[in-house]
Amino acid sequence: MGLFGSPGVGKTFLALYKAIEEVLDKTNSFKQVVVVRSLVQLREVGHLPGTLEEKQEIYELPYKEACEVLFGRSDAWDRLKEQGYARFISTTAIRGISIDDAIIIVDENQNMNWSEVNTIITRVGHRSKIIFCGDFKQTDLIRSNKDQSAFHTFLEIARTMSAFQEIYFTPEDIVRSSLVKDWIIACEKLGY
Repeated sequence: MGLFGSPGVGKTFLALYKAIEEVLDKTNSFKQVVVVRSLVQLREVGHLPGTLEEKQEIYELPYKEACEVLFGRSDAWDRLKEQGYARFISTTAIRGISIDDAIIIVDENQNMNWSEVNTIITRVGHRSKIIFCGDFKQTDLIRSNKDQSAFHTFLEIARTMSAFQEIYFTPEDIVRSSLVKDWIIACEKLGY
């Protein structure tokens, strides 16, 4: 499944909410929510000191904030991780594993190159499903031949698969704030 569209419509929030709801429902086979994200900005920073967990902590903030809203407590994401219901994996550390019995959320899909997208899809194991979230207008990838977004190639291939469904959100669906909604609508009117 793919959730695509304007910033502020709640793509990540909705995907995480539904995934957690399913994982916590003991009547299904899903045991864990696995959030996968590219650490694209770290590619430009170089080799900083610290563990992988320390370096990727900032990338987990959206999920911490969403879980705080969903559960009404600031430690909800960390508790879900401690209890084995949630996991965060960067595209840097995903090779060589199979993800079984999980709902996989691939967030910020527009920031992934072909190697990352292909690697993630080929990690999906038994009794798992995958949700892609992204907005091709928000890519952080440098426009080079080496590191181009695979977003459009991914869509071209996924659309030929019977199991793939797309949900597109427009600026009218923005819920973050009226300022963001007005900004995005004004940008689109002016061609930005």
